[in-house]
Amino acid sequence: MDALTGLTCLLVGIALPLAALFLVLRRGMRQLAVAEAYGDVSRRLGLPVDTRGLSLQGYLSSKRLWVGQVMVGHGPDRRHITWAVLDLERPLALGLLIRRRGLSERVFRRARSPEVALPDAELERQLEVHGDDPRAVRELLLRGEVLSALDGMVTRWRDVVVTDQSVRVHLPAPLARTGELQELVDGLTRLARVLYEARREGSPAPGLEDLVPPYEALAAELGLSLVPCFPGLEGHIDGHPVSITPARAPRGYGAEVKLAFLEHTDTGLLVERQDAPDGYWSVGQDIQVGDEAFDDRFVVKGYDPQAIIELLTDDAREALLRLSERGVVSVDDVHLRVQGLPLAPESLREVVELAARAARGLGW
Repeated sequence: MDALTGLTCLLVGIALPLAALFLVLRRGMRQLAVAEAYGDVSRRLGLPVDTRGLSLQGYLSSKRLWVGQVMVGHGPDRRHITWAVLDLERPLALGLLIRRRGLSERVFRRARSPEVALPDAELERQLEVHGDDPRAVRELLLRGEVLSALDGMVTRWRDVVVTDQSVRVHLPAPLARTGELQELVDGLTRLARVLYEARREGSPAPGLEDLVPPYEALAAELGLSLVPCFPGLEGHIDGHPVSITPARAPRGYGAEVKLAFLEHTDTGLLVERQDAPDGYWSVGQDIQVGDEAFDDRFVVKGYDPQAIIELLTDDAREALLRLSERGVVSVDDVHLRVQGLPLAPESLREVVELAARAARGLGW
């Protein structure tokens, strides 16, 4: 018995470190496979490759894409989860939320808007849908390929979340196969596209209809086109694509102004307000530009600190500071975006002018 016990202890002593080594190696191999998949799909889509191998990110047309880990929760509840997020071309202005029934409230809070009954019994069993105008949301889901695209995503990925701003998938772990990751991106792209196309055929949410006449007048003044469904504006200012859209916030609707920059060398620029959460788009250390008011207001990041300081000219900084007094400003290499603005046409006119001035100051 003593010999058998000794042999057993010896075998266990050998097995435990081998098992630990196997787990470490397997985890390392999986991390390498994830990094390779991110790199492969980034190259396929023409996106910058994350040299750390931690994410797939960039712009598909005018829509931001992120696939990777994010930190959610507060205090002892903080934890990493893996998200795939694709922004919609512009907010849907419906107060929309679609999510799996029973999805953790710690990840996605329940909407206060009314629940909408789905016309598909199986989807109704799996998903809860909320919106400010149940009739408009139901009509949106019945247009074009929306239900088909939504059903395909839920069948394949399960934890799908759709809001006015984006389509998302909550993944149990990072995807380690190129084909699977590409399938996910293709599904997100299709769902975002059909949702936006269907929304363009709809009508404004309750309470926004009265904006149509004043927005039509503003469109004529700025040389833009009215988009009655939101209602919103779109067109070009000084050659820059510009859009104005109502956007849902917890306390009601505000406006969002987005200006796209002209083609230029990628700088990795990111400008956000100082108190903004350091989310999954934010990488790198804050760059101080030597302007006290600007440095106190914004966090600035980029590839080359000196080049970023020279890029942010006096005119650009002044325009961004004035914009930050009116709404929440964010700038990257592709867009200048101002959110949380009053819906009044008078205020939006000034914001568009300041956004164009900031673009001229950047030389973009």
